[in-house]
Amino acid sequence: MNKTPDTSLEDLRHLATLRSLASELPHANRRALDPVITDLTARIGPIVPKRRAAALLGISVQALDLWIQRDRIKARRSEGATRTGIDTDSLVWTANQITPDTPRPGRVVDLALKHAAFWRFNEAVTAADGRAFAALPFATRIEQLDALNASMAELSAIRLRPPTERVISRGA
Repeated sequence: MNKTPDTSLEDLRHLATLRSLASELPHANRRALDPVITDLTARIGPIVPKRRAAALLGISVQALDLWIQRDRIKARRSEGATRTGIDTDSLVWTANQITPDTPRPGRVVDLALKHAAFWRFNEAVTAADGRAFAALPFATRIEQLDALNASMAELSAIRLRPPTERVISRGA
């Protein structure tokens, strides 16, 4: 008996891939992807069933329930629903943090959430400095943005090494 492929799961995989790519593209190319991302998001809906979300992440439903308890991923119910589902935006963000060969994806998500919380904390500082930045001459703003872009590129290139590659330094 041939099973038909789960189109919703494929849509989720495409959405995760497109959102990941869109963040790396220049603005003009990113705008070209926006209608496709919007269409996929509308087709999937705001909530994804747990079984489908677990399949996308490559974990079991029981592990997904633990992730929900540990606030690694957001769960919610739609109006009138009796079952809890996974928030689509949270699922796609989490899926983009995990590579297919990750042995312990929960730890990777924990680290990504710590970094995301750090950046959210610093948004207030960025907003407060926005007016001062806008007052700078155009050339200075471009230089600062270029330096910031280089820093972000370096941060995004950092990958976790598998536990077997970690070096434990011991005092002499």
